[in-house]
Amino acid sequence: MLVELSGIVKRFADVLANDSVSLTVQSGNIHGLVGENGAGKSTLMNILYGMTVPDSGEIRVNGIIRKLKRPQDSLYLGIGMVHQEFLLIPKFTVTQNILLGVKSGVGTKSYQRLDIESASKRIDFLARQYGLGIDPDVKVASLSMGGQQRVEILKLLYRDVELLILDEPTGVLTPQESEGLFGVLKALKADGKSVIVITHKLREVINHTDVVTVMRSGRDVLTGRTVNFTIETLAEAMVGERPNSRIFREDIKKSTKLLEVSNVSYSDSQGVERVKNLSLDVYEGEIVGVAGVDGNGQNELAEIVAGMTNP
Repeated sequence: MLVELSGIVKRFADVLANDSVSLTVQSGNIHGLVGENGAGKSTLMNILYGMTVPDSGEIRVNGIIRKLKRPQDSLYLGIGMVHQEFLLIPKFTVTQNILLGVKSGVGTKSYQRLDIESASKRIDFLARQYGLGIDPDVKVASLSMGGQQRVEILKLLYRDVELLILDEPTGVLTPQESEGLFGVLKALKADGKSVIVITHKLREVINHTDVVTVMRSGRDVLTGRTVNFTIETLAEAMVGERPNSRIFREDIKKSTKLLEVSNVSYSDSQGVERVKNLSLDVYEGEIVGVAGVDGNGQNELAEIVAGMTNP
C-alpha cells in the first residue's frame, strides 16, 4: 500500500466537504476518483497534497502516519499534483519552469547553485523515457495546453515523485491529446509509479484506470477494480439513483421544428471548405450540442445560422 487516508473530515464553515472519507492507493495503479461537482474530490486530493489540512483523520504514506501541512511535505514524500490551472511562467523555458524552487539535492536545507545544463539533459531524458515529447529549451508560451500539462508532469518527475495526482486532466485537451496523456500515464504505471485521476468522464475511467473510487456528498460510496463496473453502475453511484436511460429524441420530434439546415456547405476566402453538406434539425424545447476539435466548422456553422455568413 502506497497511501492510505482514513476517516478524513474537512469542513468549510457550514459545508462538510469531506465526511469521514477513506481512500487507499496501491503502487503501480492508475486510480480514478469520480463524482459530481461538490462531491469532495478536489478537497480530498488537496489534503493529500498538503494544500489543505484536515480537521480530523489519518494519512499514512508507506505505512507511516504523516502530517501534511504544506505541499513541500507531500513532495518530500513523493506525492505531487497537477492542478486544472497550470502553475507556469510563459516567458520562461521548460527547464527554467521546472527548476523554480528546486534545491541542489533531495533533502538539502539550503538552495545552492544549479547546473542548468545537466538539469536540461535530465529533463530531456525524462521526457523521452515517458513519451512526453517536450523540448526542455523551448519557452512555455509556445506550447499548446497539452504541452503545458506535460511540463507540469515533468516538473513532478524531476522531483522524483512516485504518486501523481491529476485534477480533471483532460478538461483542456483535444481527444487526440487525451489519448496521448493516457499513453503517458500507462508508461508511468509500467515504471511502477502511481496516478490518481480526478475526472467526470466515466468512459475514460472505464477505459484507462485500474481502480475507481466514487464520491458523493463528501463521502466515498464505492471503490473497487474498474473491470467490475460499467458506466451505468458508476453513474448510479455518483448520483445516488439509476440514471434514466431512455432516449427522448423521438418525443421531441413530435414538437415544433424551429430550425432546419439542409446540405449546407461553405468555403472561406482562401477556398478552404469549412462546412460540407451539413444537415441539422432543432426542435422546440431541445438543446443541441455541436462538438468537435477547434477549427472543424463550428464557428462557421454558427455564423451561417445567425445570418452573418452566406453558405
